Amino acid sequence: MDASNDLLLRIEQLEAENRRLREREADSLQTLHTLIRKLPAAAVALGAGSVVLRANEPFVRTGGYRTMQLAERTPALTGVALREVLPEELCARAENTQATGEDIEREDVLWNGTPYTFSVYNIRRGELTILLLRNLAAPDIRVEELTARLQEAADRNIRMTQQIAFLLGEEVSESAKSIGSVIRALQATNGHPQTEEYEER
Repeated sequence: MDASNDLLLRIEQLEAENRRLREREADSLQTLHTLIRKLPAAAVALGAGSVVLRANEPFVRTGGYRTMQLAERTPALTGVALREVLPEELCARAENTQATGEDIEREDVLWNGTPYTFSVYNIRRGELTILLLRNLAAPDIRVEELTARLQEAADRNIRMTQQIAFLLGEEVSESAKSIGSVIRALQATNGHPQTEEYEER
């Protein structure tokens, strides 16, 4: 009798924990939807199979007349396949991020005749991806993007310089050891004592 009571108690605890997890997930998704909605850049959250979970108003406007018509029938484009909105090439890149989990930080693309910076971020592989399009024709975004790219270039150059310095340091150290061993070997064959330094005469 005690064993069956313990089992029932354990089942109730697991069900309660499951409810808490589902509530937490629902809260997280609601927070995500709020963030997407408030982003100034065109943004969309994608679920499995590249189906739109939520698109913000800038994204809908960016898509043009056809996308705005879709949004009238299905608010925030929820449930619409990304391929109904974006060009094939951009969809393929977003799907690649979903499949591999590898983010796209910044790529320059042209959509509806406007230059954008295209970014895709994997949140939960195969299940949740965020796609951003930042309009490079907008002056504030252009300045922000240029600043970010200059910073990236500077960081890249610093990393490369550090790697070169490290490799040169390693090479100098190895060369010094090799030369030292050659000198000692020559001294030994000529009958000179093997010393690290020459004595003054």
